[in-house]
Amino acid sequence: MVTFSIIGFLVLALIYFVLRSQTYQRELNQLKHALRTVDSQSKYSLNALAMLSGQLQNNYLAKLEAKRKHALINQEEYDLLYVLLSRVEQIVLRCIENQDTVEEAVKRAISDSQYDMDAFKTFISKQPSDVRMGWTKNTVGGFISACHLLCSQRVSHPNDANTSTSEAS
Repeated sequence: MVTFSIIGFLVLALIYFVLRSQTYQRELNQLKHALRTVDSQSKYSLNALAMLSGQLQNNYLAKLEAKRKHALINQEEYDLLYVLLSRVEQIVLRCIENQDTVEEAVKRAISDSQYDMDAFKTFISKQPSDVRMGWTKNTVGGFISACHLLCSQRVSHPNDANTSTSEAS
């Protein structure tokens, strides 16, 4: 009698564990499907972001070229801005994919150029406050805003202050 009760208890335990493992298997399959869906959406979003940031980069470079043709910036400013604006897509994607700050992404992006981060910081420090504010946020949104403003308005440089004081005299 005791053996029947032990065998009955073991059969019930076996049934319980089989049902429980089937439930876990079903949940695991649902999670795998959800993971595939999220991964697919993430890849799609990243591809869309790459395409948009590439278009944004092309627009910035076209505006920069127009500013140079109209002599709104000098060659030194053009060269510096060209290095930065020709790497907008790379910087944005590095920030999104690797969760880098903009400063880290810019440092890596300009590592093969003649300029270092200090040159950009010095240049940005001479710009209007809205450009400086966007840059100092150190976020993708702030970086894009600063790039937009650099392409949209007249670039400030040290000679502006000397010219305005000599004109006032």
